[in-house]
Amino acid sequence: MGGPRVANTTSNNVNLWFLSKGRDMSRHAPSNQRLKRGPLVAAVLACLYTTTAFAQDAAETAPEAQEQEQVATQAPADDAVELDRITVTGSLLRRFEYESTSPIQVITADTNVALGLVNPGEFLQKSSVAAGSTQINNQFGGFVVEGGTGVQTLSLRGLGANRTLVLLDGQRPGPAGTRGQVGAFDLNVIPSSILQRVEIVKDGASSIYGSDAVAGVVNMITRKSVDRPEITFSTRTPFDGGGEVYTVSGATGWDFDNGSIVLAGEWYLQEALKVGDRDFFSCPQDLAYAHEGGPRIDREDRSVIGDTALGGCNNLYANTVIDAGYGYRYIPSPDGSTVGLIPGYRPRNNPNYANSDQAYYEDVLNFDFYGNQHIVDRQERKSVYAATDFGFDAFNWQTQWLYNNRTTENFGYRQFFPLVGGATTPPIYGTDAYTYANSPDYVSPVPSGLAQPIMPFVSATNVDVDYFYGRTRFDGLFQSTDTWAWEVNASYTRSEGTYSNLGIVASRSGDVQFDDTAPVLDYYSPGFLSGERMNELVAQVGEWHTGSTVYDQSVVNGIVTGELFDLPAGAVAGAFGVEYRNYSIDDQPSDLSRNGDLWGSTSAQVTKGDDNVREAFAEIELPLISGKPGFESLSLNGSARVFEYDSLDGSDNVWKLGANWQINSAVRLRATKGTSFRAPGLYELFLGNQTGFASQLSIDPCIQWGESNNENIRTNCAAEGIPADFNGAASSALVVSGGGAGVLNPESSTAFTAGIVLTPSFTNLSVAFDYFDYEVFDQIGQLSSASILGGCYGAPVFPNNFCELFDRNPGSHPTDAFKIETVRNQYININRQQVRGYDLIMNYDNDFSFGELALETQLTYTMEDVSQLFDTAEESGFSSSNFAGYIGRPKLVGNLDAQLKRGDWSYNWRTEYIGATKNRDLTPNYTYQGRPDSWRDIWAEQAFYHTASVRYEQPNWSVLVGIRNLLDKDPPRISSGVDTRYGNVPAFATQYDWYGRTGFVQVQYKF
Repeated sequence: MGGPRVANTTSNNVNLWFLSKGRDMSRHAPSNQRLKRGPLVAAVLACLYTTTAFAQDAAETAPEAQEQEQVATQAPADDAVELDRITVTGSLLRRFEYESTSPIQVITADTNVALGLVNPGEFLQKSSVAAGSTQINNQFGGFVVEGGTGVQTLSLRGLGANRTLVLLDGQRPGPAGTRGQVGAFDLNVIPSSILQRVEIVKDGASSIYGSDAVAGVVNMITRKSVDRPEITFSTRTPFDGGGEVYTVSGATGWDFDNGSIVLAGEWYLQEALKVGDRDFFSCPQDLAYAHEGGPRIDREDRSVIGDTALGGCNNLYANTVIDAGYGYRYIPSPDGSTVGLIPGYRPRNNPNYANSDQAYYEDVLNFDFYGNQHIVDRQERKSVYAATDFGFDAFNWQTQWLYNNRTTENFGYRQFFPLVGGATTPPIYGTDAYTYANSPDYVSPVPSGLAQPIMPFVSATNVDVDYFYGRTRFDGLFQSTDTWAWEVNASYTRSEGTYSNLGIVASRSGDVQFDDTAPVLDYYSPGFLSGERMNELVAQVGEWHTGSTVYDQSVVNGIVTGELFDLPAGAVAGAFGVEYRNYSIDDQPSDLSRNGDLWGSTSAQVTKGDDNVREAFAEIELPLISGKPGFESLSLNGSARVFEYDSLDGSDNVWKLGANWQINSAVRLRATKGTSFRAPGLYELFLGNQTGFASQLSIDPCIQWGESNNENIRTNCAAEGIPADFNGAASSALVVSGGGAGVLNPESSTAFTAGIVLTPSFTNLSVAFDYFDYEVFDQIGQLSSASILGGCYGAPVFPNNFCELFDRNPGSHPTDAFKIETVRNQYININRQQVRGYDLIMNYDNDFSFGELALETQLTYTMEDVSQLFDTAEESGFSSSNFAGYIGRPKLVGNLDAQLKRGDWSYNWRTEYIGATKNRDLTPNYTYQGRPDSWRDIWAEQAFYHTASVRYEQPNWSVLVGIRNLLDKDPPRISSGVDTRYGNVPAFATQYDWYGRTGFVQVQYKF
C-alpha cells in the first residue's frame, strides 16, 4: 500500500544478457587471400536480411536463391574454396550455408520500426519467444527490480533475464544498472538507429557461449555500413495522452579501399504515463458481483469523500489514526462530529454483508494528487556509437565503441505511519518503552497513548547511468591453409550509475522506535493526515540521499576454426577456443542507508566483490551422409565447455549434441540436447548484509484479515488463531538479508529441442515447427519480506515452506501476541523450473501484379511452465506447480505480419494475439465481505491488437505514418484480490497495451 514493492514473478530473477560469437569472416580478408563473395553467399545473405527470414539452410530459400546455388555448385573447384564462409549465431564454426542444428529466430529492426516499436527492448519483449512471460521495463518504477529503476531486460521462455545471454555482434557486453543487484544486460543501452537485426537462438547454449545462456542467446547485429549521411525524426503519441516518445538519430559512414567507419548518435525521450491518464488506472475498485453476469455489489464509499469525484476509488490508504494499543481506527467524521481526542475524527464503522444489508467503508482511500503517480517512468537516453572495420595484408581489424547515458525519473506516493508514543502509554508495554527521552511530556491523542497516524508522503527516485562498451577484434587466415581461420577478441564494459531517492529520516521521524524526540509537526492535524501539507512534512522528515554503483567487465577470447579431415560425406569441421572473463561490482549505498537511518526501508551495506572465470571450449561437426536418397545430408554436431570460477570450488563442464537431417530439398529435421549452467552473479554472492525493520502493517497480511477479499488469507490467518480484527503489533519486524558467497551453487539445466523445417518447391512458403523442453535446477533467488508472508498466508496450501522463513509470536505472548519478530530472506538455491512447448514460424512471399506481398506468423504455445520454490507444489504454497495459463503467463502468444510493396509505397499490418489467462488457484464464486456465493472476475481475457502503417520512400527521404492498437482496446480488468493490480488491470501482465490507440510518425532524410 505504499513504498517500494518487489516484482516477484516466481522465476524471481528478472535480468537479461545478450550473447553471440558470430561474425562474417569475409570482411577485409588479407589482400593476398581475399575471400570472394560468391553467388551462394549473396543468396544466403539475401535470405538472411529479408524481413520475413528465419534461419534455415540456403537450399531452402526462394527459387531465385536456389538457382543461384546451382550456379555456385557448378563453378570450378579452385573458385569454390574462395567462397565466403559465415559464422551462424549458435555455432562457432565457419560454414558456407546459413543453417544450424539450433532453432533460430530472426527479427529485423526495419520491420519493427514500421510497426511502431521504437526501441530494441520493445522489439524483443514483443516477440513470441518472450511475450508469454512478464518482462521488466520502465513500467516497474514503483517496484524493487534487479538492475534498478528503469532497467529494461529480456526473459526468454519466462526463465528469467539472468538466464538469457545477450551478445552485440557476437561478443558479450556487460550489464548496466544501479544498486547492488546489477547482473542482466540492459536493453536501454542499444540505440535502435544502429541495429540491423536480432538473431535469437532458442535452446540452451552454454557449451558455445558460457554462463547465462540457459534459456537461449540473443545476438544483436549492428549496421556495418552507412552509404549516405542520414537523419531520422520519429514520435509516438497516444491519442489519450501520456507516455509520448520522441527520437532523433543520425548516422554517417566512410568507405575506404581497405575498410569502413560508421558513426551514429541518438536521443530518445519517453514521457511518463500517469495514473490519471487512464480510467482503468485511476479508480481501482473491488469489482464484486452478486452472481455471474449480475449487478455489482462493491462496498459503498461512505467516507468524507464518498459523495465527491474521488469517492469509490481504492488508491491509497491514509488520513487515518490507528490506536496501536487498542486497535481503534479514527477516520475523518463524515458528519463533522468528534468521538475521541482528535477533533473532527471518530472510530470508523465498516460493516460487511454478514451484519448489514449493505457493506460499506468509511476509510479515506483516494486523494486528488494521486493521479500524478507514474505508471511508466519518464526516461531520457543519449547514445553515441562508432565502429571501424579494416583489412590489412595479414589480418583484419575491427573495433566497436558505444556510450549511452540514461536518466530515469519515477514519482509516486507512499504511506508514512510512524509509531508515536508518549507519557500516557500503559505500563503493560514496559516502563518508558514508548516515551521520548527529549520530550517526556508529549502525549499521543489516543486512549492507549500509542498511535500510528497514516499520512501520504512523496515517493521519488532519480537514476542516472553512464555506460561504456569498447571492443576490438583481430582475425585472419593461417598462411598455410585456406580453411583454417583465427580470431582474437577483447572487450571492456563499464557501467557507472547513481540512484537518488527521497527518503524519510528515521532519527527525525518522531517514530518512538528510532527517535528520542517527539514529532515536531502535529501529525494529527487534518492537513498532514490528508496530504494538504505534504510539502511541510517532506521538508521536516524527508531527505534526498544518493548511492552509486560501478560494474566492470573484461573479456578476452581466442578461437581457431577450420577443417580437421575429410569423410565421404564431406569435411569434418572443428572450432577450439579459450576465454577469460573478469567481473567486479562496487555498490556504495548512501550514508543514510548504510547507517540504517531510513524509515520504512532496510539498511543497505556496501556490495563489493569480483570474480574471474577461465574456460576452454570446442565444437565439431561431422557430415555422415550426403547425396543419398532420403539423405540429401545428415550431420551431427557436438560442443563442450569446461570452466573454472574463482568463486566456486573446482571446475565443471557442459555439453550439447545436435543433428541435422536434410531428407530432401523440402524437408529438414533437426534436434539438440545439452546442458547449460549459470554461475551466481556478483550481487547474489556479495550483496552487502542488510538488516532493517519493516512495519507490521507493510508485511503482515493477517492484519485486519476479516476485511480481506483474499479467501486464502482469511482461511489461513484464522487457522493460525489470529483474530479477524487483529491490528498488528506496535513494533517493527527485524529483516535480515544478504549475499550467498560460500553457500550458493551454480544453476544447472538441461534443454532438448526437436523440429521440422518445410520449404516446398511449389510455393514460396517456409515453415519451422519446433518442440522445446528446458529444466533448470538449483535456481538462485531472493524473496521479499512481503512475498514471504504473502506466500505463507496467501497460498491455497497452508502451512508451507514460506512459513519457515519468519518467526511469529504465539497468541499467548504477554505483550506482543502474534507479532512478526524476524524475517529471513538471503539469496538461496531454490528448487527448479521447467518449461515445455512449441514454436511455429511461417513465412510466405511472392510477387503479384498488385505488388510484392510478404507474410510471416510467429506462435509460441507453452504446454507446461513448472515453478517450484520447494520440493512440491504444496510446500511452495500452490495447488499446482504448472503456472502455464496463470495471469501474466498465457499459454499461447503470437503475431501475424503482412507487408505489401507497390512502387514507392509500403503497407504494413500486424495482429498480435495474447491468450486468455486466469488465477487458477481461485474460483469465481467466493464469499465477498461476508456475502457467500458472490462472483469475481478471475480472468484476463484474450486480446487482439492491430497495427497499420504506410511508408512512402524517395531516393533522399521517406515518411512513415501508422497507428498502434487500431481498435483502442483496453487491457483486461480483474477483481480485487485476484492478482497484483495497477488500478483494475494486472500489473505483471506486460503483454497487454496500456497506451490505447497510438499514432506514430517517422521522417528520414539522406544527404
